[in-house]
Amino acid sequence: MGKENSSERVVLHIPVDISAEEFAAYCRIKKNSAAFEMLEDTYPLIKQYGSPKAIIRWANVDSVIEDRTTIEGVTFQSKVVADKLKGLQRVFLSVVTAGEGLEKSGKFNGDPFLNTYDGALLFLASRYTIGYMKNKFGFDGSSMLNPGSLPDWPIINNFALFDIIGNAGEIGVSLNEAGYIRPWNSGSHIHFSGDGYHNCSLCKKLDCIGRRARFDRDEYIRIFGEEP
Repeated sequence: MGKENSSERVVLHIPVDISAEEFAAYCRIKKNSAAFEMLEDTYPLIKQYGSPKAIIRWANVDSVIEDRTTIEGVTFQSKVVADKLKGLQRVFLSVVTAGEGLEKSGKFNGDPFLNTYDGALLFLASRYTIGYMKNKFGFDGSSMLNPGSLPDWPIINNFALFDIIGNAGEIGVSLNEAGYIRPWNSGSHIHFSGDGYHNCSLCKKLDCIGRRARFDRDEYIRIFGEEP
């Protein structure tokens, strides 16, 4: 895709069209359990009121100089961002959300699994968005960088990232004064071609329940030049 298409921006309204068994797996609920029986009863309402959404934008990487990476005229200072995007010309930016459909429906008031359901909807939205980038643009965006998951690229970078993506309010998403995304089950990313990199591989919070990749000590030393 050439320079003239660098502003390609797509809004996705994501269908909740997987089976109850698949959704349960996203919730980390075992099929032969009381929790699964509860989910199975509730799932028609989740499908009806779930409202995951995403915005993606195709963007140019203008330059990478030392630890400064400039995308569409906006510069981010981060060793890991510079390391991963060095040599790349284009990336996708995204903001993805579970939406607030379940909460606003009023059907889940007091449901102890509401946050679990929203977390699963966010995972569904993320997978759908990556699949869309691959099918529509032939882009493998499974490698991701997201602000706030590493001290090297703090959450405050969401403001600049959202400025490039543009009008996140179109899918009901906003930032609070510290740069955290609302609603809670939402995320922002730079997607780039690669080997499925996630910031988890450089995160020292080894007991994190949301970990997606093993900590890579050698890679940490290579990028940051110090022992973890």
